[in-house]
Amino acid sequence: MFPADRPHPLNYDTFANLLFSRVRRADVTLALVIINAIIFALLVAMSRNAMQIPSDLLIRAGGNFAPLVQKGELWRLFSALFLHGGLLHVGLNMFALYQAGQVVERLFGRLGFLVIYVGAGLLGNLASLWWKQGSVSVGASGAIFGVYGALLAYLLLQRGSVPGEVFREMRSGTLGFIGYSLFAGFSLPGIDNAAHLGGLAGGMILGLAFAEPVVSSRPVRWLSPRALGGVLVLVALGLTLWQQTPEVVRRYQADSAYQQTLQRFILDEQELLREQAALMDSLRQRRLTEAAALEVLEHDFLPRWERLINQLSGTTAPAPSEWQRQELVAYASTRRDAVKALAQAFETRQMVWVERSRALQVQADNILLQMRLRHSVEAGAR
Repeated sequence: MFPADRPHPLNYDTFANLLFSRVRRADVTLALVIINAIIFALLVAMSRNAMQIPSDLLIRAGGNFAPLVQKGELWRLFSALFLHGGLLHVGLNMFALYQAGQVVERLFGRLGFLVIYVGAGLLGNLASLWWKQGSVSVGASGAIFGVYGALLAYLLLQRGSVPGEVFREMRSGTLGFIGYSLFAGFSLPGIDNAAHLGGLAGGMILGLAFAEPVVSSRPVRWLSPRALGGVLVLVALGLTLWQQTPEVVRRYQADSAYQQTLQRFILDEQELLREQAALMDSLRQRRLTEAAALEVLEHDFLPRWERLINQLSGTTAPAPSEWQRQELVAYASTRRDAVKALAQAFETRQMVWVERSRALQVQADNILLQMRLRHSVEAGAR
């Protein structure tokens, strides 16, 4: 893959002097590390948890979340590069960025380095969207893989610009980082290898397009056919990934609507049950007559149970939750029938309706219990 080591006209000191004459201080690398650290500190202050930032906060802060990106929030592809899920995540990423960034920024210049970092990061986030749409993705890993990919590309294309000892050191460090990181990504859960591989590909494409000999007066020849061609290849690859990504925005909107209906149902159902318990308590303590209780049952409680049933019946649940919606409709209908039986008991003064109401309440409780058991079993299976 790499040319064989051979005598080299540049020694270590000459190579270092040429690099530092291009960029004396790696200001872009340092700025990126500082920006990432500041943003992470803000996330920690908001969540009060440095080890694991909650997913909902990462989404609100600009995480790469397919339903919202496909809804038109394309800026998330960029903002996600500056968000991290925990202290270990940001610490390892910033260490890797600082180590490689100082070299790559000097090889490609400040602007070239920034284009590689952002371009590879965007391609990595597009690859992440294409591979998996159901979870939020954050982190600078795709961009950092792009930095290492660009360094690898430089070593491949400009072997003659690098002294043998430096070449061997850079080669082993770059391949070691890429190999170990990909192995860890495939071995451990929760690591977005699609973003890593997409960023690596983007960095290599731009690295091959931009690489110039270290003795060149310009780190990148922006208008050269090779540089322009590399940018076009990156853009074409990004557009292809975008077009091939399954659309999930409609499903997400339907899921969100169902979850909102479900939350309203839970709140209204709990309030109704509290009010029914308070009504029965007032009856037992003779603070309320049966006639007054009947009025409340027929003109308040029954219409509210009907509304809850209609709300659930009229909404569309995602396929995995359809059973839940159907069971909740059955539960609410049973609660309504129990109220009807109680109202009938007040009207007729027959104990059979009281017993009927109690039986229906037990039936409703059993429906709820069976739902909770099924939910626990399914959660354990996942």
